[in-house]
Amino acid sequence: MTEEPRMTDEPRMTDEPIMTDEPRITDEPRMTNINNFKALLDTITHVENDNPAETLTQENNSLLSEPEADNHHDSVRVVGSVALAHGIHDMFSGFLPPLLPILIAKFGLSNLSGGSLTLFYSLPSLLQPLIGSIADRRNLKIVVSLAPLVTGTVMTLLGLAATPAMMMVMLVLAGLSSAALHAIGPALNSKHAGKKLGRGMSFWVNAGSLGYALGTLVLVSAYDVLGLSGLPILIILGAVASVLVWRGLKDVDTSVDMVRSQKSAPKNWGKILKIMVPIVFIIASRAMMVVMLSTYFPAFLLERGASTWVSGAGMTLIFGSGVVGSYVAGSLSDKFSRINILAISTITLFAFMMIFLRFEGWLQVPVLMLIGFFELAALPVLMALVQDGFSEDRAFMNGLFLAINFVGTSLAVPLVGRLADLYSFQQTFQLAAYILPFGLIGMGWLQRLSRSSRQS
Repeated sequence: MTEEPRMTDEPRMTDEPIMTDEPRITDEPRMTNINNFKALLDTITHVENDNPAETLTQENNSLLSEPEADNHHDSVRVVGSVALAHGIHDMFSGFLPPLLPILIAKFGLSNLSGGSLTLFYSLPSLLQPLIGSIADRRNLKIVVSLAPLVTGTVMTLLGLAATPAMMMVMLVLAGLSSAALHAIGPALNSKHAGKKLGRGMSFWVNAGSLGYALGTLVLVSAYDVLGLSGLPILIILGAVASVLVWRGLKDVDTSVDMVRSQKSAPKNWGKILKIMVPIVFIIASRAMMVVMLSTYFPAFLLERGASTWVSGAGMTLIFGSGVVGSYVAGSLSDKFSRINILAISTITLFAFMMIFLRFEGWLQVPVLMLIGFFELAALPVLMALVQDGFSEDRAFMNGLFLAINFVGTSLAVPLVGRLADLYSFQQTFQLAAYILPFGLIGMGWLQRLSRSSRQS
């Protein structure tokens, strides 16, 4: 049971004029009661949401998040700083897919061996629940601030590694930086985003998607001009970003006050598993598709006759249009059923993946844009679903979700690479599209849980 907010302090009679501007953080009990009453009305109007976590705990979530979003200026500063960290970090992470064909040729690796290098980058993601749990109790903003510098340093030096073993060590280091940022960043973002959790998650996703999209284009352009030996000059960008993020996160605490005061409270694993099991099913159905549209997509386009620059630009096109898709889907999920938004994006994505295989030349461009739009549309909705009833464990739940997501995609990387070696990227892409609709089973599972929770 969640603890109801105290609403016993009655506002006193006063001669002050009625306030008409936006609510601000104030010590007056009258304004506190007004904020609580507005949050309670919002809870009542959302009682018909299809998300089971929202149905059970929306009141607690709304009342907790309202005070956190009152100071609009500070909220914009924090959300903007977190977005900057995510964008620059993922820009450097976006170097890896277009680097893979170059590294495969340099060391004479197979598609399976080359693609498996990404496992070392993803492996530290298993630590995300632990990192998130620590961030709920300790202030780890320094980790968010350093992520662009650490990841930028590793990724720009990756092409200079003398052996594959050295690359593995470097990728693990970059993976630790990524795991920490992705465990803490979304929770910190949602903490200051107010009640529009879907839209708040879309800002986080958009920053990373835009950065990742630019990363592939920056890498192929810098490689053509500077070569592998010239890439480390880009470390300067990571250093500048880290300084700006650190300044933007001044006076920010990643920990949750409620959790710090109740350190011994056990987690409700029954509630967690109730939501996470069907979400794991959805993640599994998307894993091959995500890998094909990220890790192996430049190699896929090269197989279809594209140049190195065009293969990188193709990824930029996907993730650039995905920025729009994630914002639209995240915003709509705050007004309509998140599960329905997921189902629509899944079915539409399957259709456009099949259409893409039948088009050639410039006709592929609009289809790629639509694929990117609907592929990334699902991510902010899934992240909002996970965080919807867990205000006291935001970083932990986000870390758990992303750890499972990274594990799923990491396991899919060698599978996709092996299938591409045995057959082709064309046939593997088609198989990934066929598996995608199986995620509708997990969505139906969540829908059934939602109906059960409303009836009980």
